[in-house]
Amino acid sequence: MSRPWNSIIILWFLGILAAAQFAKMSIIAPLWRAEWGLSLPQLGWLVSLLEVGGALLGLVASFGLAWAGPRRFLVIGLVTLAVASATEGLTSNLALLFTARAIEGAGYLLVVIAAPTAIAASADDLIRPRALALWSTFVPVGIAAGGGLTAFMLTMSGASGVMLIWSILLAAAIPFVVRIRLAESSAHQIILPEIAAWISTFGFGLYTMFISIVTMLLPAYLIERSGATLAQAALAAALTSLAALPGMVAAVRLMRDGDLPTDKVIKSAGVALIAALPLVLLLYRGSGEGVLLRSIWALSAVAISGIVPALMFARLPKLAGARTPDDPRIATANGLITQFGAGGALIGPPLAGMAVAVWGWPALGIFCGLIVLALLASVVASECLAAPSIEKRT
Repeated sequence: MSRPWNSIIILWFLGILAAAQFAKMSIIAPLWRAEWGLSLPQLGWLVSLLEVGGALLGLVASFGLAWAGPRRFLVIGLVTLAVASATEGLTSNLALLFTARAIEGAGYLLVVIAAPTAIAASADDLIRPRALALWSTFVPVGIAAGGGLTAFMLTMSGASGVMLIWSILLAAAIPFVVRIRLAESSAHQIILPEIAAWISTFGFGLYTMFISIVTMLLPAYLIERSGATLAQAALAAALTSLAALPGMVAAVRLMRDGDLPTDKVIKSAGVALIAALPLVLLLYRGSGEGVLLRSIWALSAVAISGIVPALMFARLPKLAGARTPDDPRIATANGLITQFGAGGALIGPPLAGMAVAVWGWPALGIFCGLIVLALLASVVASECLAAPSIEKRT
């Protein structure tokens, strides 16, 4: 493996470790819901508060990244995540638990802005789209790893012990950040990306809203509607998150010769999202379906739509108007995609929880279908808007 790929893989693993903190709470929260009497909306907020930092400060944090550099952001982010996880494990106060979860979101924000910016700077023009497509999988892989490991650790320890173990794992990653070779920019500038990147990153927020609803509430949905055990629900959620990986592989294969033209991006995203529509409607329809069938619908919807985030990350430097690998537009575009993505993941589960409380689970099928259609519109709009300027630069 070439030296750039060594750094890219390590940065990808750091993203997976950060995203695992999202899933750990989706597995543990049902236990705390029973222990502390949490409502379903409160459960959704406890899961999604990891995204509060990105939702509020994603773009602002990208300005700081231009001056501090990726390495400092990564170290500070991992330290914050480790301390917050330890606090979650040690506290017996509900308010402090929610506060620690929100602080954890700040650490998550620093990691997920710094890592893709470092990847873009480390990769050449040929491998950059594939490297960023790989990075796009850090959330589903992290959710799968976090959910699976958390469920496994719960067989040996209580919820508090699991949180402390995660804190140790996060701290253990810090030496890798100190030693890794990073291509850091010497130009400490702040330049906002072009409008196409704003539209695309807003669309990514719609995708994270969709995927967080499907995966994060799946354990509670399967337990309540299909009588699943906690172990069955955790396994289904982990496999559903991993289902996005074939989409990433498809995107990498499409970009084996470099970047994709606009028409291929639109066609690929359009086919995937239109095919996903009936699956989300089937997932939340009526009652009577068992754990296996509902899990298959969820897994299929995520698998088919999985090519879209990979394409969005791969295309982001182009849509942002970047001229060089360390163009400051890449950092601010990563701030935007983090802010919109975090916003979608932050409000998705609580909104879904409120919708279920009012209209029942079947309403989520219509809600998720509308999100998918809006996502497709954003992909088409951003690509069409950016096409003339991309052609001029090439």
